Amino acid sequence: MKALFLILFPIVLFGQNRVEPINDNINRTSMRGLFSVDATIAWASGTGGVIMKTTDGINWVSYKKSEFEKLDFRDIHAFNKKKAIIMSSGDGCEIYKTKNGGKKWKKVYENNQKGIFFDGMDFWDDVNGIAFSDPINKQLYIIETNDGGSSWHKLESVNLPKTLKGEAGFAASGTGIVCIGDSTVFIGTGGGKKARVFKSTNRGKTWQVYETPLRGGEGNGIYSMAFVNEKNGIVIGGNYLDSTYTDSICAITNDGGATWRLISKKPPQGYRSCITYNGQGIFISCGRTGVDISTDGKKWKHVTDDAYYSCVANGDIGWLTGRSGKMAQLFIKREFLLQYFSN
Repeated sequence: MKALFLILFPIVLFGQNRVEPINDNINRTSMRGLFSVDATIAWASGTGGVIMKTTDGINWVSYKKSEFEKLDFRDIHAFNKKKAIIMSSGDGCEIYKTKNGGKKWKKVYENNQKGIFFDGMDFWDDVNGIAFSDPINKQLYIIETNDGGSSWHKLESVNLPKTLKGEAGFAASGTGIVCIGDSTVFIGTGGGKKARVFKSTNRGKTWQVYETPLRGGEGNGIYSMAFVNEKNGIVIGGNYLDSTYTDSICAITNDGGATWRLISKKPPQGYRSCITYNGQGIFISCGRTGVDISTDGKKWKHVTDDAYYSCVANGDIGWLTGRSGKMAQLFIKREFLLQYFSN
């Protein structure tokens, strides 16, 4: 275990909002797993068996386990500074849980079935959670936990819709699946003829599927989602092979995903692998061409050209992670944003 102290690079300013890059001289890992418990506690995970944590919003501690070196932990979910779940993506899946702040991890799930490639997980509360993989036999492969991630089992759904040819999830940031409220879950897909959203209102027992206006086809689709509540949400994505393409990459819903409105004026500036909601009316998105910010998902303001894989925000504090150990802290000023977007 190594203590990691933050060294801040030149600040990227957008009015009173700012991005402060962090100099990480220890980890050169690519980090896609990122989770914010509150304004001071956050966890991150990535390639090479690296897991990181801050409990004061300033100093990061890094945990690197030799047995994890070949795993790519593309999603992480934390309950507090002691308990967290990490999920690997790739050919096969391994899920681990810690109860002592990352010092020790216990394997709680493993699946090496041919075709398995897990894309993300989320929780409704501290006990009940859900995760999904690319399809097996033309259906998304979904597992659930009812004991805080200590054990997982395949979810047997009544009417899980068949996937389209080429349709799957994207393990870009672990945010292609979102649990909201007590029992609702959304899963975003791409790669097929249409980019679609799968929805369940009873924790995966039954499902509906809706088409979105995001561009379909190979490499295209929904990479990330953020919901304010069960009715209002945003899907975002594009094509990782064409990072500057801005057409049909963002859409919003106000009826729980049944219909979607494409954002064509002032959309995010290119492919986005992650979107997050800060709980106070602000959305942040990030990708290879930078970071954008919005108060409603309809108009986006570009903050920086710096590339990041994942973003999280809690109130006026956020975090960004990317390639080769790249990290940054985001400071959000809601008052300035409201004034800017009202003009």
